[in-house]
Amino acid sequence: MIQKKKVKGVSDMEVLERKNEKRLKMDKSHIAKIFLTFVFFGVLIGGLFYPKVGLFAFVCMIGSVLLSLYKGRYWCYRFCPRGAFLDEFVAKASFNKNIPSVLKSKVAKAFMLTFFIVMMSANAILSGGDLERFGKGVVMLLWVTTLVSAILGILFRARTWCVLCPMGTVSGVVGKKRGTLKIDAQKCVSCKLCNKNCPMEVEVCNFKENGNIESVNCIKCESCKVACPKNAIEMA
Repeated sequence: MIQKKKVKGVSDMEVLERKNEKRLKMDKSHIAKIFLTFVFFGVLIGGLFYPKVGLFAFVCMIGSVLLSLYKGRYWCYRFCPRGAFLDEFVAKASFNKNIPSVLKSKVAKAFMLTFFIVMMSANAILSGGDLERFGKGVVMLLWVTTLVSAILGILFRARTWCVLCPMGTVSGVVGKKRGTLKIDAQKCVSCKLCNKNCPMEVEVCNFKENGNIESVNCIKCESCKVACPKNAIEMA
């Protein structure tokens, strides 16, 4: 019989308690994420018939950046409609493989941000001030990026797109030191369950000496906090 390897400094009871806590936490956010997913597809499908609906995307863009001034990428996990879709639906079909390092690189983030700016600028110029045409361009861009995010989410981790998301990158840079999670080096036993449970593959343990988890990829989902059997991670 194959026995599971015990995690250093962690009892089976502690692991079970953390799993139960995580399950309860997920149940509480489930309804909200389902609602956001319906809103998201309402915009995607409605925008095909009423292009101006696509302008709703700017609510998410502006909201994510403004909130990042106070709580970092808090919007990405709590309020982002696409993120909710990835968590609730794509995650169920995901192979959950590691995100390729090239996708997590600064070059990839810079490319996606530049691509986004160029596409939005071109759309604004070509629409000639016509909100109907501009909205149509936004809807088309939403459809393309949603398809890409679904493919990436299935091939790798569900939230792979969020590592590349242009607005996520801006929010992450702006709010890198805002609303950070704190890690207590005295309590941490380096079991690395935090790393393994992070949907964005943030190397949480690397911030142990610093004390603050200051990563542009941290979406404040608190998965690391819930997974930690020693309560070494807390929200600031």
